[in-house]
Amino acid sequence: MPRYTPIEQAKLHWQDDSAISDRFDDIYFSRSDALAETRYVFLEGNALPERWRGREQFVIGETGFGTALNFLVTAAEWLEHSSPSACLHYISTEKYPLNQEDLKLACQHWPQFRAIADELMSHYPPLCFGYHSRSLFGGRIRLLLLFGDANELLAQLEAAVDAWFLDGFAPSKNPQMWDESLLRRIAALTANNGTFSTFTAAGYVRRSLETTGFIVEKRAGFGVKREMLHGTLGTTPARNSTTPWYETGNYTGAKTAIIIGAGLAGASVAAALAERGWQITLIERNQQPAQEASGNLAGVVSPRLSADMDNGAQFYLNAFLHSVDYLQTLQQDRPRLAWHATGALQLLPATQRERLRVLNLPPEILDFCTAAEATLASGATLNDAAVLFRHGGWLSPPQLCEILLERAHARVLTYYDRTALRLSQNNALWEVRSSAGIIAKAPVVILANGVKAQDMSHAPLQLQACRGQLAYVHATENSRKLKMPVSYEGYVIPAYQDQHTIGASYDWQDLDSEPRPDERQQLLDTLAQRLPDFSPGTITQDRVAFRTTSQDHLPVVGPIPDIDFYQQSYADLRHGKPAAHYTSARYQPGLFVSSGHGSRGLTSCLLSAELIAAMLNNEPSPLPQDIVHALHPARFLIRQLKRGISL
Repeated sequence: MPRYTPIEQAKLHWQDDSAISDRFDDIYFSRSDALAETRYVFLEGNALPERWRGREQFVIGETGFGTALNFLVTAAEWLEHSSPSACLHYISTEKYPLNQEDLKLACQHWPQFRAIADELMSHYPPLCFGYHSRSLFGGRIRLLLLFGDANELLAQLEAAVDAWFLDGFAPSKNPQMWDESLLRRIAALTANNGTFSTFTAAGYVRRSLETTGFIVEKRAGFGVKREMLHGTLGTTPARNSTTPWYETGNYTGAKTAIIIGAGLAGASVAAALAERGWQITLIERNQQPAQEASGNLAGVVSPRLSADMDNGAQFYLNAFLHSVDYLQTLQQDRPRLAWHATGALQLLPATQRERLRVLNLPPEILDFCTAAEATLASGATLNDAAVLFRHGGWLSPPQLCEILLERAHARVLTYYDRTALRLSQNNALWEVRSSAGIIAKAPVVILANGVKAQDMSHAPLQLQACRGQLAYVHATENSRKLKMPVSYEGYVIPAYQDQHTIGASYDWQDLDSEPRPDERQQLLDTLAQRLPDFSPGTITQDRVAFRTTSQDHLPVVGPIPDIDFYQQSYADLRHGKPAAHYTSARYQPGLFVSSGHGSRGLTSCLLSAELIAAMLNNEPSPLPQDIVHALHPARFLIRQLKRGISL
């Protein structure tokens, strides 16, 4: 992943009802008839909507999201001229995005698209670096906004784009957006017979596009412009992977899957696949969902940031923003979802707070509070300064699982009180067996059963159980003043069902499921130290559960490697041969995993489910390649092979 870079928002001014970029001294849209120009240049130039008729999914790539005009026009055409079951994937880059206020003002120029603009604004992400995946109109449109340098971010994209809207500012004003290296990346991301269209007819742009493999044609320009360019790519250029051991192929089988485990990971995958028309068999060893690590009364949704914003921190930030958007949408559809978007406080030492300041994240994501400000925000006396995640919040994990499965109910067959013991393949189908025999068969299986996924997959996933004890306490008149979760060495959550959740201990490789009085007391003592006037009531219950974590504390998400193939094909990785020396990876056909979410499953599971769904449906990846690789189930195996460690 490119190094995390603070985003600079666009600066613009209005002149004669036109938006003008201060940075590039160029207009965002035509002064004459912007709508007609967009339709002529980008839709007609790519033969749309004719080309997407009859397609179940279509991918558009755009350089320069700008004021969202192209998106508004395209979305309107898609919603009118495509099947209700079809999905438009709209990928757009923007180095200098407009803030919410400026974007809303720009969209008001086209009142005929008000409903689409309102939907866009309700999902528009805060201005921070990276990939932002959003589902609009019930999944009929999936918007992937890439905030940052287009060249760097497109280099990390996994997609096959059917049509490109090349719409940066004029080449004379913004030559970087028309650089040959960027156009080469665009060609490499283009599907066979994919197209492009652009308003410019600049000679060096035409020559660069031809060099990358596009067959370029000129046509009459719009309005006063004499000419414009459009063209077709006959065959996508070969992409030389630098990490063939992480390459994944396309799934072409039936949309039928078995999910083992009905906690947050399993319910999230079930919801993501059901939305895409899959038939799911869900197997759970307990009598109802979310009875183990996902069974806590309440949990916190917040990111895990770091000063260097490595792949793990960037994943958790992307996952956090995705989850918040998802939960907001889900609550609109299911108002009984008790999603409390209150914000979330984390008490941190001064040195850690200062290291996070350099990230320059928008204050709605990360803000800094003195002890007095934290006290006012939380409603509880705090003696320590804190960071505030304004988009954070809390909810009930079991209720979330219940609602996710409720929404997917028509496409999910559930087997509760069934323990899946082993997998075997027979005639291209996985058979899941219990002690009583075969439970279900399907071409795809997703292991979402915590640490058990390691044994069932026979792969070195480096998963381990981590014992956690927490306590539920009665709310009191004083404790009910707590407005938001507060995290420290533990955490405390506002009252839900008139009880506070106080957590949690971390004990590695300790499989004792009985609560311990000394751990309970430690939780209470730490709470009293951090929130001295909180004054909770009596303890109603101690709860012990076992989180599943990985060796590097990141989730394990994706296809399960074929161990024999990896050992044979990548045995000499330690010698440092070029990546071109190696063949692409091979996996256990149709076998996937979502596990290792630890104590942040409420943050990580929903986006992880989208990643698996994208892989199985051959969709653009919602995450950049480096982050996908950081989550990949083969990563530990590859690290061992690179070190020459025998398995």
